[in-house]
Amino acid sequence: MQTAAQRVPGVSGVVTAFQPSPELITNVESLLRQLTAVVVVDDGGGPGFDHIFAALAEAGAVIVRLPRNSGIGAALNAGIRRARECADPEYIVTVDQDSHLPAGYVQALLDAAVAARAAGIEPGLISPSRIHGNPVKRAGSRHGIALGKEPIQSGLMLPVTTLEAIGGFWEELFIDLVDTEYYFRALNAGLPTVLADAEFDHSLGTMVDARVFGRSIAAAGRPLKVRIAATWRYYYIFRNRLLVSRRYVSRNPGWVAAGIWTDLRHLLVVTLLAPGRSARLKSVFRGIADGLRGRSGRGQFR
Repeated sequence: MQTAAQRVPGVSGVVTAFQPSPELITNVESLLRQLTAVVVVDDGGGPGFDHIFAALAEAGAVIVRLPRNSGIGAALNAGIRRARECADPEYIVTVDQDSHLPAGYVQALLDAAVAARAAGIEPGLISPSRIHGNPVKRAGSRHGIALGKEPIQSGLMLPVTTLEAIGGFWEELFIDLVDTEYYFRALNAGLPTVLADAEFDHSLGTMVDARVFGRSIAAAGRPLKVRIAATWRYYYIFRNRLLVSRRYVSRNPGWVAAGIWTDLRHLLVVTLLAPGRSARLKSVFRGIADGLRGRSGRGQFR
């Protein structure tokens, strides 16, 4: 492990975990080689994972154990509070348990933040420009600085000045669109997302074989695959789309329309091609009903 002097100064990390695999240890060790402090938040995953969190503490991470599963927003906020107590950082990098940030990643994001400020742009968030080989959404450029849209929270760098200006994450969303809501809150406060020349690996959903009436579908001689989320996630996707859209429709109507269309298009594809249709649609309808009622927080069906 590198010494503290070789780590990027002024930057701490917050890793959220729920019933993690041992892979988390490797991912956190990579962060410890780049950051002045790393806080790992156990989001109420229950018994059976103490050995993993003990290994993380032995490696040098600070461990926060939440008493119950409170959702990604609450876990991030708890970790950020502890990170600021531990090291008084200028920046905080938020990371999911299944994300691996390679050597040099944190420095690349910090360099992008410094370049933005030198160009007269105050960055609200700093995001990599690629994830698992795929380019992220872009929002053009300003004064030669590349700007991004709707970054995912894993691998994201937050200046502490952003936290002080707009607060923490919206905990009542529990999961899904927590990062999108934060992006729009920052953007509407005049704090854009800056893109860095950096990349990391992150898992986005599960790929399954496309099937219609029980028969597999092939494309170009290979089984056709579709990407799905866990069935229970569709409750939060559709509920939170309504909750966040209601908050931002007046200032960002185009985004609201595009987001709803994207979700409906995805639902159509997975309903036609992916197994688990009935349970998935039930989750969607429950989410829409609660979204229309304005209900937030943890769903009562899990």
